[in-house]
Amino acid sequence: MSGHPMNAANFSVGDFVDLDQGLVRKSAYYDPEVYAAEIQRIFERTWLYVAHASEIPETGDYKTTEVAGRPVIVVRGADGAIRALQNRCRHRAATVCQAPKGNARFFRCEYHGWTYKNSGELVGVTYADAYQGLDKSQLGLQEIPRVEIYQDFVFASLNPDVEPLLDHLGEAAKYIDLFVAQGAGRPLKAAYGTQKIRYGGNWKYQLENGCDGYHPNFAHRSFFRVMSERTGEEGLGSYMDGSAAAESVSLGNGHTLLDQRNTATEHYAERYKASPDVDTIVASLREELSEDEITELLAQSTSPGFNLTVFPNLQLIGLHIREIRPVSVNETVVHYTPLAVDGVPDGINQLRMRNHELFYSAAGFGVPDDGEMFRRVSQGVGADAEWLLLNRGQHREKEQGGVVSAQITDELPQRAEWARWAELMDVES
Repeated sequence: MSGHPMNAANFSVGDFVDLDQGLVRKSAYYDPEVYAAEIQRIFERTWLYVAHASEIPETGDYKTTEVAGRPVIVVRGADGAIRALQNRCRHRAATVCQAPKGNARFFRCEYHGWTYKNSGELVGVTYADAYQGLDKSQLGLQEIPRVEIYQDFVFASLNPDVEPLLDHLGEAAKYIDLFVAQGAGRPLKAAYGTQKIRYGGNWKYQLENGCDGYHPNFAHRSFFRVMSERTGEEGLGSYMDGSAAAESVSLGNGHTLLDQRNTATEHYAERYKASPDVDTIVASLREELSEDEITELLAQSTSPGFNLTVFPNLQLIGLHIREIRPVSVNETVVHYTPLAVDGVPDGINQLRMRNHELFYSAAGFGVPDDGEMFRRVSQGVGADAEWLLLNRGQHREKEQGGVVSAQITDELPQRAEWARWAELMDVES
């Protein structure tokens, strides 16, 4: 992908965004040269989320993923260290690992039989006597130069000079802490696999959507209607109108937040009674626990009450990790990985999953709604109007300590994400 970078002399960020007016030019979403530049200047230069440590808990555990278009194996070696290795044989470029996850001491290329340790060293070359001067020490699987972990979230960067991960996360780190705290001291683990959603549109549609408080009343109105019928509660919660107490927030570095904690109920009956199979699951829990214990466990393990975007490819929403993977300028894959709480009765995690599936599964309310909106935007963006408007609420932003906040339906998060995009895409910088 980065083999066709945009000509720097012909590129100006100002051609695509007008941040003072809250405007984005339509071609920023569908121009292949813009996309190629994004891969080179954003995805190859900054930190990308690649795994949750609970996906690879034991020595030899691995998962396959991508980093800026490169196939990658994230693996826990015999020394316990987590590495990100490029999934490409150094001989003739075949991938050496095909499974999405597993456990292996070695990775063997099935094309010509070259074999690598799970730490990357080349240890086996078939029919090696036919080579002269072959230095196996220089032909191991290429390692992504920077890997750092925060609260079991594994990040990698192709840029050896990238800033420390904590500097990149900045204010977002405290919200990762709060997301992890839904375990109430118990670890969170990826126990239910990953769901892949593919849509025909630009990756920035999902980036913008994750912390967009303006669309739920409209795109997801059927969900709110069903929830009202099932729970007996009226209204649309924190998204109701401009007087809602919830906020949209820019945390810096392109990281954004929809903070609904001051509007969300903490009682499990209100959160979970709309979930499928809730009566059966709660009945089974009552055979093990008292009502007070059930209430306490559910209150501890509910959604943290905010949506967090860590620019450019990670979103923490509800109970799940959402990873954005660009495929091309007009194709994106989004991975949804729900997290269980370790050390609680099975029924608690069953309720978490049913609650997650209600909105975020492929057959739930939210994912199809958003996918349809991405399709409609992809279709409409080619019409004659040149600029997209992201200026809602721009006049009423409030700044304190470098953090900017606005009403939840304001488009502050989208402007913040585009500001970071412009900063990284700027040729001069």
